[in-house]
Amino acid sequence: MLTFKNNIYDTTSPGKRIQYPDSDYDIYFDPHHFVEVALKQEEDVLSFLERQPQEYWREDFRQFYPHIGRANSLYALKEILKILQSGLNENSCWQHMNIFHFCFLYDVLVRFSFNYNHDNLQEKLSYLPELKGKPLYLGVFINNYFFNKLFLIDPEYFNSLEGDDKIKLGYDVPHLFAVINGLTPTQGEIDLKNSKNYPYTVFV
Repeated sequence: MLTFKNNIYDTTSPGKRIQYPDSDYDIYFDPHHFVEVALKQEEDVLSFLERQPQEYWREDFRQFYPHIGRANSLYALKEILKILQSGLNENSCWQHMNIFHFCFLYDVLVRFSFNYNHDNLQEKLSYLPELKGKPLYLGVFINNYFFNKLFLIDPEYFNSLEGDDKIKLGYDVPHLFAVINGLTPTQGEIDLKNSKNYPYTVFV
């Protein structure tokens, strides 16, 4: 099971969440299913990109993955997708993601949400029938389930900071330099990390 800021498997568990614009939205919205469907759609996207001539890959990566695509590695994208799908449906343990995973998820969910919100009702129902055609409020989801959005920092600004300034601003996150500067992740950086403890607060 993937560890987010709040529990996507049980939305009744304790946690601080921003309310959605619709008062009854939480009744319909299933964050786990949202992530699951978006990742499933990504199989087709990566399959499409793989069929394109390799000289176009860099441009395609930047278009489809504006942030994680800077790594310019189809292998890394496919591995991250496979590992996230496996972790999402792994019921035996909780697993921690790093900033590579969240950066990938961000690019995937932004594109999926944009397409979904511009689809007709029939298409919306085919993807997320539980929402009954309601829009996706991605900004609220990101605030509720992502620990941060540091991967959106401008590379030039980030690289201009001294080490102490990065620490002071909270930019000393593992692998952040690699993500921002488009370094290809190693297998160790792609893998999820098993949690030794239950990752959420038990009591309010």
